[in-house]
Amino acid sequence: MLLSIKHTTSYTYDHPVLLEPHRLRLTPRTDCYGSLLERALKITPHPSSISISVENDGSISHWVRFEGETEEFIVESQILISLITDKNPFDFLIYPETCLNLPMVYPSDMLRELRTFLIADSIAPQVRDFANAILEQAKGQTMGFLVMLSQCMKRDFVYEFRHAGAPYQPDDTLASRRGSCRDWAILYMAAARAVGLAARFVSGYYFDENPKLPDLHAWVEVYIPGGGWRGFDPSLGLACYGHHIAIATGASAAGAAPIQGTFKGYAHSEMELALEYHYSGVAVTS
Repeated sequence: MLLSIKHTTSYTYDHPVLLEPHRLRLTPRTDCYGSLLERALKITPHPSSISISVENDGSISHWVRFEGETEEFIVESQILISLITDKNPFDFLIYPETCLNLPMVYPSDMLRELRTFLIADSIAPQVRDFANAILEQAKGQTMGFLVMLSQCMKRDFVYEFRHAGAPYQPDDTLASRRGSCRDWAILYMAAARAVGLAARFVSGYYFDENPKLPDLHAWVEVYIPGGGWRGFDPSLGLACYGHHIAIATGASAAGAAPIQGTFKGYAHSEMELALEYHYSGVAVTS
């Protein structure tokens, strides 16, 4: 399947500002589900320089610099990708076999590389209890836990659209049993880390063949020895299987922001987001 996405982010300022260097993480990665065929970036005001960087997860980002004052900052990203949407998300080997069960004990060579995604010191006791209850239901099985955790949240939590603001703390989302996709992702990460799994936050796009209003989406990837980073989406209650397009990952939500940067000046800013999907002759616009 060919899918084109036009993603426009617009910032307006009520007084002129100086834009600091910004990092744009808007380039979909190539993985077992998809390949990037075309990409274009249009930026207003025109940057004084643009450089391409490779992130520590292998993804591509663009650093942009500016000169002079502006009252607007607009980033228009257009991509064309080829997707495989019928691939079995569980078709991989877990090795060594000791990793079939939890708590996870990673081989020492993996552990050194995954420490950033394993930090669990600040996980609230009630979140640990939540994770352990699901672990017991899954009879200690790694994949059973990951699937049941996602299904439990989809079944028992109430989804709410919340476009602005940082994610809620995991224990707050657990207590209220409601939140946006980023809130659910943060709770899922905490629960996974509570049983020893390395987990990271993912920003990107989700689509299916039943057109809905497109929006930026968030989910989680968990590192499974033999399988590598595997996606799970608690707000949809499923394992990611080719309809999720990742553009940024991080150990925290802030580390996976598609656009990062600041400005100098005394001004109030407003942001607007617009997305358009085109696939199989169908156009969907937010």
